[in-house]
Amino acid sequence: MKIIILTIFIFNILILKINSQDLKLGGSCELLDLNSPCYSKLNYTTFYLQPGDSIIELNKNVSNIFGMLEFTTPECKPNAINIFCLKSYPKCETYNETLTNNTTVSFNLPSLPCNSICLKAETPCKTFIDSYLKELSCNSKFSNGIPMFPLNSTNYQLNQTNGGSGSSSGNYDYNINCNDDIIYDNSTSVINCPSPLLNAIDHVKPGKTTYYYISDSCILDCPFEIYPTKANLLKTTNYVLTSISFITCFFMILTFGVLPNKITHRMESILSFACGGCITALSLFIQSNEDNFNCSSDPGRFKSQSDHLCLLTGLIFQFGAITSIFWAPMIAYDFFITSRLSKIRKFGLYRIGIWSLVFILTALPAFGGKYSATVATSCWINSDDGSAWQYISFYIPSWCAMGLLCVFSILSVINVSKMYMKSPNRRILFFNIKIIITSLILLFNLTFASSLKFYMEDKMDTYFDAIAVWAECISKGDPSQCELHAPGYELKALNVVVVSILGFCIFIGYGLDPIVIQIWKESEKLKWILEKCGLNDFIKLGSEPTTTTNTSSGSGSEKRQSRVRMSKLSPTIDSSTNDIPNNATPGEN
Repeated sequence: MKIIILTIFIFNILILKINSQDLKLGGSCELLDLNSPCYSKLNYTTFYLQPGDSIIELNKNVSNIFGMLEFTTPECKPNAINIFCLKSYPKCETYNETLTNNTTVSFNLPSLPCNSICLKAETPCKTFIDSYLKELSCNSKFSNGIPMFPLNSTNYQLNQTNGGSGSSSGNYDYNINCNDDIIYDNSTSVINCPSPLLNAIDHVKPGKTTYYYISDSCILDCPFEIYPTKANLLKTTNYVLTSISFITCFFMILTFGVLPNKITHRMESILSFACGGCITALSLFIQSNEDNFNCSSDPGRFKSQSDHLCLLTGLIFQFGAITSIFWAPMIAYDFFITSRLSKIRKFGLYRIGIWSLVFILTALPAFGGKYSATVATSCWINSDDGSAWQYISFYIPSWCAMGLLCVFSILSVINVSKMYMKSPNRRILFFNIKIIITSLILLFNLTFASSLKFYMEDKMDTYFDAIAVWAECISKGDPSQCELHAPGYELKALNVVVVSILGFCIFIGYGLDPIVIQIWKESEKLKWILEKCGLNDFIKLGSEPTTTTNTSSGSGSEKRQSRVRMSKLSPTIDSSTNDIPNNATPGEN
């Protein structure tokens, strides 16, 4: 897989430092020193230095350009070097003239690169030339109309002022042959990618994917951190929050899936959501157990589906995430139905439908070979090639689920408001508001997590520009002095938080409720375990069912008053239903 990052952007900037200059006459002939990067490539010893230019600065600029040429191809690099050497250090021709007052004046004139040298680079360097035709076209001209790459010669029309004479005048016309006096060196065709980049020829294995190309010849090494200075903070935050989420989800599984004497529809929905949260957290724990988990054993290659552990973690994450996302609207629907003092019909069909979709959407990317790690993500569905796998297998189904979650949350708010107006009860209202807030937090978390993709895609050019600036920096020398300044860290950090706390959110909504205590007290399984462990004498559990529900913790006349009021609201409720006992208050299921 290739992502050609905008090295053209940097390449263009460096070239413009030289090509945007006007051709200034009246310069000097200077010796080509040993520090010049073109010293061994030019077949002459003196070059023309334009007035106001510095040899030190010129050598530095050309060295920087040579560093950027490492991002080209073996075919382009030597020809581009020839052009830049001839262009940056033009051969100097000196002409001495005697004026009418017997004063001698010297004219130093540059011999510009031949058009034929430029044409040799045009085809192999076409990728770069096409991006800045006006600057690098072999037909380009200086602002004074002189061709940058003459066919045969350059005509200079000068007068005494151009030569720096005294008061005498004179006009002079010189034809300077173009310069192709270059030493051809085959060693310049070797690409030496600047550290920490790797040479694609040496490291890319045929048939393997998930290499990330900076250019046709250089690839990113693995690992590669988009936010290098804050990577550890993100990892630590993610691990801590995910661990908390895992613990709370595990508690919810015990409470609503293991301990209850009877599992209601609401309990099953909460249990399924919590299972999804635990499974998602498990994928992170697998990745955290190995340093540089995203990297394969091949240098520079990120893990793909052929690396079986990557496939496993991708399947686990997708399964867990889709499970929680799909059961979230089911919890909201259950609450909506309960707020109407009714019960869910044909729950078994919902169960079959949801789990079928979860398995299908988890397996589908695997059949397409799309589970892999990327520069920005761990092993999950890869869409760097522009395919729609993420949309089909995750985003579109998630948006549908979030739409349902939003609808049921709004309808629940309406029903709870009507209920409170007819039967004011602060305890019931508090519980219902807590559930509604939980649903809204889940909605925000899921919406933000799925919307971040659009932000990333919209800012893709900005990311590429940041990497391009970083690549320019490392091409100049010490990579330790180069820091990648990618945008969007704050949103990335917030995404880590909202994804990590999904399980904790459901714990806040349903784990901190009196019904939880009731379940633990009445659990026959827990009593059996305590008895087998000989702890029943130390830990006393209630032997009789309590009348406390998950919507009210009141007692005495207040609870009796609430039941009377609710019975007036819905006199036709069937007291024999499994999900709404005859002593239930709104919110219990």
